[in-house]
Amino acid sequence: MAHHLEGIKKLYTVSREGLPSKVWSEEEVSSYAAFYLPTNSKKFKFLMDQIPAAIKEELGECEVIDFGTGPGTYLLSYLEYFGGSHCKTLWGIDKEPLMLKQAEKLLSSFFPNFKTKVRFSPEVPIHKNDHKRLLIFGNSCNELGPKQILSIINEVGADFILFIEPGIPVVFDQLMQVRRHLHSKKFDCFYPCPNISSPCPIEKRSLEGLEDWCHQVWRGVHEQGVETLGQLAHIDRKAMPFIGHLYGKVRVTLKKEKRDLIRFVRFIRETKHSFEWQACIEEEGKELRLIELEIPKKTLSKSEMKTFKNQLVGVSFDYEVIKEISEERLRVKVTFEESNK
Repeated sequence: MAHHLEGIKKLYTVSREGLPSKVWSEEEVSSYAAFYLPTNSKKFKFLMDQIPAAIKEELGECEVIDFGTGPGTYLLSYLEYFGGSHCKTLWGIDKEPLMLKQAEKLLSSFFPNFKTKVRFSPEVPIHKNDHKRLLIFGNSCNELGPKQILSIINEVGADFILFIEPGIPVVFDQLMQVRRHLHSKKFDCFYPCPNISSPCPIEKRSLEGLEDWCHQVWRGVHEQGVETLGQLAHIDRKAMPFIGHLYGKVRVTLKKEKRDLIRFVRFIRETKHSFEWQACIEEEGKELRLIELEIPKKTLSKSEMKTFKNQLVGVSFDYEVIKEISEERLRVKVTFEESNK
């Protein structure tokens, strides 16, 4: 199993040209489900914890289409997070019959009461109904590219679109193309961007020749069996870089909550006296921009110090300016909502 996992990791991060034509064996499918399903599900929970409550309420009542479902990763994650009592039909879409077989087995085992709501197919359901639709791309933009992704979005007629993709530069570039198209189609961004109308400041840096990309990082410890498997395969999932985006049509949102105006996008360094972060900030009447924050350790309690050492890239927070060092650098006191700790 560890041997198969090493090959799968290389396929998704190094030899990406082999992804579209990949044919999976039963051993590879089992290995993937045993290791990548429980670890990837952590990303889903992290993302949902960052989403405004009114939007999450709508997501919990959607028809769900998980494109590239694999062993049912994000259908399982969705049911675990939302409970499924108000959701509509759940679709698992994948071109690999063995993946769909594994997904059906896992869904039936873990959520037998929702068996009648779940459908598995190699084809995207394009028929229209009155239900709002959540379209999930989990590690599939990585395989398909922007043109095919946009084609699927148009076919499905989704009201919400969730991306959970590898945290690598090529995927960031792909999603920036998708982001611009969705803005032109009157979608809004609910995570991670404070707004979708302003150009991404990190993409601007990339276009200027600086190697940069926006991604999130989940940090934590998995169940012992998963940790052991990761050690055997030489794969560390205690820190998982990924790119998570959620878009939705403004017309379907019942209530737009006040947005968080600043988001943690990169850990710069820890010094003897402070933590230094990079953050993306939205200011009224201005484009999104990057700033550096210096958070003095003397402003933190012992428990807060531990939180800062393990803080997740991608969370939003409140801050109080202690000193404006320059236009692009502030010394601040930072506080988080309880769900972000």
